[in-house]
Amino acid sequence: MNWLSPNFLLAGAAIVLPLALHLLRRRVTRTVPFPALRFLAPNQPRQRRQNFYRRLVLTLRCLALAMLAAAFARPFFGEPAPAYARASVVVIDNSFSLQVGDRWSQLKSWTRREIGNSSPGDTLGLLLMNPRPTWLVPPTRDTAAALAALDALPPGWETTRVEPALRLAADTLAAASARSRKLIYLGDHQAVGWAGTDFARHLPPGVVTSFPDAPATSPTKQAALLSAAVTQPSGDTVIASVTVRNFGSAQKRTLKLFAGDDRAELHTEPLDLAANESRPVRLTLPAAALSKGWIRFALDPDDLPADDTAWALAPAAGARRLILLDRAPAGADADYAGTACQTLATLPPTLRIAPVSTSPWPAPAAAILRNETSFTGEAAARLDTFLSAGGSAFIFLDGDAAQLHWLATHGITPIALPDGAARIRDWAVDHPLVAPLANANLRSLVGWTFKRGWSLPADAVEPLASWSDGTPAFGELRIGAGRVLIAGFTADRRDGDWPLAPAFVPFLHHVALRLLDTGPVTGNAAIVGQPLTLPDGAPGSWRALSGPALSNPISQISNSITPTAPGVYEWSRGNERSLFAANVPPEESDLAPWSEGTPWAQLASTEPAASSNTSARINLAAQDAEQQSPLWWWCFAAMAVFALAELAFANRTFR
Repeated sequence: MNWLSPNFLLAGAAIVLPLALHLLRRRVTRTVPFPALRFLAPNQPRQRRQNFYRRLVLTLRCLALAMLAAAFARPFFGEPAPAYARASVVVIDNSFSLQVGDRWSQLKSWTRREIGNSSPGDTLGLLLMNPRPTWLVPPTRDTAAALAALDALPPGWETTRVEPALRLAADTLAAASARSRKLIYLGDHQAVGWAGTDFARHLPPGVVTSFPDAPATSPTKQAALLSAAVTQPSGDTVIASVTVRNFGSAQKRTLKLFAGDDRAELHTEPLDLAANESRPVRLTLPAAALSKGWIRFALDPDDLPADDTAWALAPAAGARRLILLDRAPAGADADYAGTACQTLATLPPTLRIAPVSTSPWPAPAAAILRNETSFTGEAAARLDTFLSAGGSAFIFLDGDAAQLHWLATHGITPIALPDGAARIRDWAVDHPLVAPLANANLRSLVGWTFKRGWSLPADAVEPLASWSDGTPAFGELRIGAGRVLIAGFTADRRDGDWPLAPAFVPFLHHVALRLLDTGPVTGNAAIVGQPLTLPDGAPGSWRALSGPALSNPISQISNSITPTAPGVYEWSRGNERSLFAANVPPEESDLAPWSEGTPWAQLASTEPAASSNTSARINLAAQDAEQQSPLWWWCFAAMAVFALAELAFANRTFR
């Protein structure tokens, strides 16, 4: 048994008090001659019983005081981590670049050697890098279980982000109750993973780092499939497109297309790729190719097979491809949104642009609204009916009274920003609308400045971007059964030059695809490692239909899910059914190692760990062990029992 605060045991000296009281209250025996002692004989047994009670009361009082002192000393079973224990954390790169050859098995063997043999009191933790730092095994003294988890772990399908996991592991080690603290990096030093790392910022003092050598050479045969998509320009044919990106020297490859997971090929395309070439491939197939719901693209295997397969879903029904556009607002110098929509009609998937009409709007459509007349009288009633039936809308705010009144009736009260330059920032890059734009060119989402704008109520919309003051500038919500996107700015040049920016047309394109539920431009509904928002955020069943996760069991989920492997997935709820295609992150296919020296070797701090922290760390370990077996509760309970028993027996004694 150990004690968290053994100094409190000194309070056990208070046992002297009941002993002193007992001695002070002792009867002094006096011999009194008496001629008829036979009359006192019956009192002798009673006297012996009283003496027994007094001794019992004394014992109970001493035990109660001893239990009180023991409770404050906080006893516990077990041993805290000794000062000589070792603490190790393995930071694991679970990106798919480690699927090259035997790279994964070699790095795991090197890691086992770095961990070495475990001793009593040692701790070991396993931290996955991607998509965000996640403990596979939190630091534990059961090092055998942690090593078994490491042995059983397969390489992942994510992309590499080193620094966040490295910092978390180092901070965890710095607080560990051990004299030796070691951070072990299980990774291949891919350049994309180390990009953006602040090498000048050292890890906490006392943390020793261990990094493997970078791969001496990159694979000689490596190509990846990017931007897989399927469009259907007519009812008889479909167009399957994909980009083949070659990394390294020239090579001959073969691209095959399959309907779903069929083994029979729809088409075989030989490719003669030049060094570092990106080859767009566009093929026309019969509409029957979509009988399975998706098309699978496959290259002949190379040194990294993880990115040699890609999936693209069948396009959504043509009825969902209608864009309703109202007239440009009064005072606008040009119809920028109208011109952009005409451009959208030429991009896949095929969209049809039509003006809003005075007849009821078809529900399987999306409306782009920026004119005050769209929110007054019968037009406002048509808009309400349209949204109730499942239509979607994109609203540009310009502060017109009718527009603000209509929004207020739906619980949305925009607030005008002070006049002056207002900048948009803090995009929700994980949102399905924003993610494709951020992946293609993150710079396209910065630099949007307006002379005038309106902030949206944060409690009424899901913010997708914010103004400089932190209030929502762009948001999404549900009105009726329809999805509504609201921009706190106009779509013309009255308040800024945003309509002239290169991002204007791509932004409207992704807005249209989001409103029509046709998925991103590439045809992929998700990227491995990025959260995927599910229809209506409602609970449903999630299962894999194709890909490495095919053997995984069906899971019940709600709101969102993050695919951990590529393939085609099905979300279902009752009679509802939606398909999602997830492909690997494209940046991870570039296997080029970091080529600017070994700056990670300088991350470890040269300062020794502060000795004053050693006792604090040991005390934290003792507290952790004590919390596992809180015996002080039992000490208090025993004290209460002894006190009650003492009270009962004390009442049976007399002077």
